[in-house]
Amino acid sequence: MSLSPRRLIMTVGDSRVGKSTVLRLLIDLLHAQEKQIKVYDHDTRFKLAAYSQIVPIESIDFFRGGTDIILDEFNGNCDALAVDMPGQYLDKVCQYIHKVHLFKLLNECGWRLTLLHPISHRLDCVEYLEQLLEFVGSSADYIVVKNQYFDKQFSQYQRSSVYEKLSTLNGTEIILKELNKYSYETIESIGLPYSAVSNHLAIYSVYRAYTYRWAKSFYSAVINNSIAKNYLGLNKSQRSEEYEYTF
Repeated sequence: MSLSPRRLIMTVGDSRVGKSTVLRLLIDLLHAQEKQIKVYDHDTRFKLAAYSQIVPIESIDFFRGGTDIILDEFNGNCDALAVDMPGQYLDKVCQYIHKVHLFKLLNECGWRLTLLHPISHRLDCVEYLEQLLEFVGSSADYIVVKNQYFDKQFSQYQRSSVYEKLSTLNGTEIILKELNKYSYETIESIGLPYSAVSNHLAIYSVYRAYTYRWAKSFYSAVINNSIAKNYLGLNKSQRSEEYEYTF
């Protein structure tokens, strides 16, 4: 494997923990760094539709014969591939990984799997992550996203054995701060990428300001975390103060 493998990034986890939200933020960040990326939407809610104006997005279903589509991309020119996986279905995700010998294929092509796992306050999130770590082990890299829309303490996660196991696997954590719910609902209803908020004057200026600060805090959390930056295929030399996200 090369010293800097290209990345297959999968957002995984329980239902309604913010997987699509995190991936949309990541698409904006990768696009701003001029990375060549392609995105696959495995979710039936089409939460990524607004981003088709920024990057190529295709629907995919690994559970119904969609495997070959993404495997062909390993020999292409993309710097990263991202897949928004459906909530739950952990057994099917593990079956897919085993069936196609995913880790062997990635290694042969110079790629590495990153599992991007948002969590909420629920115990279900911890149990999902625990099972995932048990199955995948050191064959992938892990980023846990503490979504503060749901909680600030994450006591279920912090008290669990999975918290320590993540550390032994060199996993890392980043914070996604809570966005004002009215800002979030407005952007969702209009169907905009987060990077296009400032140009849409129909959105109240205060909502745009909230969204700007929210997105910037997430980008700073990623860029200031050298492990996360590496796992997401971002430019390693770029520091937070050099990155200016424009709304």
